Amino acid sequence: METKKIWDQLVFKLTKEKLIDQDIIEEYVATSELHKLSDKEFVVLVRSNLGVTILNEFKDVFIYEFKKILNDYVSVEFSTKEVFDKNHKKEEKKENNSLTLPAGALTFDNFIVGSSNKQANLAAKSVIANPGSSFNPLFIYGDSGLGKTHLLQAIKNQASLNDKKVLYLTSEEFTKKVVNALNKGDLSEIEELKMEINSNEFFILDDVQFLSKKDKTNEFFFNIINNFTDNGKQLVFSSDKTPELLNGFDKRMITRFNSGLSTPINSLDIPTAKLIIEWEIKKQGLKQKVKEDAVVYLAQNFSDDVRKIKGLVNRLLFFGIQNDLGHVIDLEDVIDLFKDTPSANLGLLNVKKIKEVVAKKYDVTLKAIDGKARTTAIKNARHLSMYFAKIILNHTSTQIGAEFGGRDHSTVLSAISRIEKLIYKEKEFKKIVESLKNEIIGK
Repeated sequence: METKKIWDQLVFKLTKEKLIDQDIIEEYVATSELHKLSDKEFVVLVRSNLGVTILNEFKDVFIYEFKKILNDYVSVEFSTKEVFDKNHKKEEKKENNSLTLPAGALTFDNFIVGSSNKQANLAAKSVIANPGSSFNPLFIYGDSGLGKTHLLQAIKNQASLNDKKVLYLTSEEFTKKVVNALNKGDLSEIEELKMEINSNEFFILDDVQFLSKKDKTNEFFFNIINNFTDNGKQLVFSSDKTPELLNGFDKRMITRFNSGLSTPINSLDIPTAKLIIEWEIKKQGLKQKVKEDAVVYLAQNFSDDVRKIKGLVNRLLFFGIQNDLGHVIDLEDVIDLFKDTPSANLGLLNVKKIKEVVAKKYDVTLKAIDGKARTTAIKNARHLSMYFAKIILNHTSTQIGAEFGGRDHSTVLSAISRIEKLIYKEKEFKKIVESLKNEIIGK
């Protein structure tokens, strides 16, 4: 049915059945025009902001009457022609410009996938393939620095490339928009903001936990959620915790968050952290080769935060600038470079583990390593354990002595010196040391 016929029928029914005061119909309804955005989305173009405010009071009446005419529920918004034209021109300008992503844009291609985030990655790709389906809203949660924002940006960028109209906002940006509209004290400002957001096919909101206890903003937010879900348009949210653990939200909001799919991004596992480090090394263009055991060491000790990993690689890059291109960055370089950086390793790499690995190799007990026996096997195990405590854990000689039965620092230095000489002189012993080191750091 033509838009004009739909509107004429609606005006006739409103007048005949006296659903709205006749003065309002004559002043604001009969002088308005109906604009069709899609089969389920209409905008009523009103002559004045006052008219927009008044007709919004009868929005439910319009929706119900449209249903009787079209045999289906539709979305109805009210706007002045000036506001609508301004928004429409912005959209046309965007469509007329071929979209290319800037260098360094966050995409699915440069999102490193591992066991800790593969579920969230799959869900994100699913909403791109089938927007507005059962995964609506998509709610991604996890600690800071694990890649939630990267994934939300990847959704935004891919949806834009697919010619979808997308709005991405942080919770701070969203709150600022809503508060500014509320502070103007004009209902038409609120309606204009609703229309601006609802005109999108994807609405992506980062860090929704910061909307906690913002009652007026959340009331507006709840209306936006209803509009998107009712019209089959995609919502994507991120948070630092699951919906159930969010405080300062109405139960109905938590229910909405849970009505689609909630999926976590967990703490980085070592293999994924290693992949991210290798990717960052390649992306940053580090000229020197980095040995694998050095990468593994970084992954094991600094894998709690993607942002931290990027900072560590920047330090590697600066280290590389100061050295010859032929210099290979090895484990010793990395240990020395990051000796003052707090480790994220939760005690997995410690003296006890070193002793256990070495004791198993030499078939001796941990008690023997800490004791006073001086058989060749026990002495080698003890001295090697001290050596690894120095080069892997970067412990001082005093710290190491305390871990080995209270020995003084000169005894520790002598033991480490002996191992270094054996490594230099005996190739087979050097191979044993390399094998044990790899086992200790989990290579």
